[in-house]
Amino acid sequence: MSKWFKQSPLTNEGERTQEIWIRKDNGNSNEFPVDLYLGKKTDLLTLKKNIVESIKSKVEYYNKSRKELYAGKGEFVDKCPVSGISTDKATEIADIYGAKYVQTPDTGHVYVKNRPTQKTIHDFYLNNVTYAATYTDKSAAESRLNAIAVPWVTWTLEVYEKQFGCKPKRILDVGSGAGHFVEACRRAGLRAEGIELSESSREFAKEIWGFEMDARDFIKAAVDYEGYDIVTFWGLLEHTPNPGRILDAAYQVVSKSENGGMVISKLPRWDSLSSASQRLNPETIIRHIDPMGHIMLFTDASAAELYYLHKFKPVAAWYYGMDVYETLMQIGNSTGKYDALVDTGSFQVELQQFVDEARFSDGLTIVGVPFDK
Repeated sequence: MSKWFKQSPLTNEGERTQEIWIRKDNGNSNEFPVDLYLGKKTDLLTLKKNIVESIKSKVEYYNKSRKELYAGKGEFVDKCPVSGISTDKATEIADIYGAKYVQTPDTGHVYVKNRPTQKTIHDFYLNNVTYAATYTDKSAAESRLNAIAVPWVTWTLEVYEKQFGCKPKRILDVGSGAGHFVEACRRAGLRAEGIELSESSREFAKEIWGFEMDARDFIKAAVDYEGYDIVTFWGLLEHTPNPGRILDAAYQVVSKSENGGMVISKLPRWDSLSSASQRLNPETIIRHIDPMGHIMLFTDASAAELYYLHKFKPVAAWYYGMDVYETLMQIGNSTGKYDALVDTGSFQVELQQFVDEARFSDGLTIVGVPFDK
C-alpha cells in the first residue's frame, strides 16, 4: 500500500514556497520537489447576481434532483477510482442526498460508492441545462473570463516557463465548459482548442467567443492532438468514473510534445474548510460535496497518486478555494440570515487568502509532467 508524505517549512512563507512530496511503497521511496502557489484573490460576490434568491432556489432544486437520482437504480463502486483498493476497506464518512461517500485508508481518496450508472452521469452533464447555466451566462461572460480564466492562463504560463524555460505553443482544454479558458489563451497569443460534450456550452462558445469546440470523447479524440504541450482539466476528473483513463489519454497527447509536456488538473479537495462546513449542514449543499457535481473529492495524496500511476510526476500545486464564501453560505442556510454573506466581499477575499496559505482550501490545482521529461 503506497503512502505519501511531505517535507515542508514549519513557518508560513507567503504565497510562494516549495515542498518535497514523498511516495513510499514496499520499502521504495520517490521524492518530488513541488512548487506551491497559495491563493487567488477573487471577489466572488461580483460574479453572482441576486445571490440570496439564487441560493434558496438552487438548494431546493439540488436537494430534490440529487435525491431522485440517488434513489434510482445505480451501481456499486467496488474499488477506489484512483488506487484500486477495495471499497470494503474504505470508511463511510458522509451521506449527501443519499450519496454514500467513503474514504480509503491509503491515499484518503473520497468517492461515492453507490453512484448512478455511467449513462445517467453522462446524460446529466450532457443535457442538464441548470448545471451548465453557471458557465453560460452571457451577461457575466466577460467578467467571468477576466476574474477566473485570465488568472488561470497567467499562472499556467508561469508554471510552464519555470519548468521548461520556454512558452507553450499549443494548449488543449478538456471539459471546456463555455470556453472561457480557451478564449483567454487565444487572447494571450496561444494556439488553444477545447473539447466539450455539452451542446449548449459549445453553442455558447460559438456565439460569444466565435470558435467551435470539439464534441468528441477526449479518449477517442486524443490521437488527433498528439504533440500539444499542455492538457488542462479545469474541473473534469472529479466528474468521471475513471479518471485514470482520462490521464492515460492526456499522456498520449503531451508525451509527444517537442518542448515538454504538462498536464494541469483543478480538483476539489476533501481536506478543507468547505468540506467541514458542508458535512455539518448536509441538506443545503449546492457545490463542492455535490454528488452530481463531484462524485469524488481528492486529497493531496490521492491527486499525487493518480498522477504517479499514470506516468506523471507532480511538479507544482496551486491552493485556492471558496471556503469562506461557502461557510458563510451554510451559516445563512442554517439561520435564514444571509447578511454576513452578502455584505462582506472584501473581508471574504482577504480571509480566504489566509485559508489558502494554510492549505485548508477546497481547491487544488496539480501540475504533472511525464516521468521522462
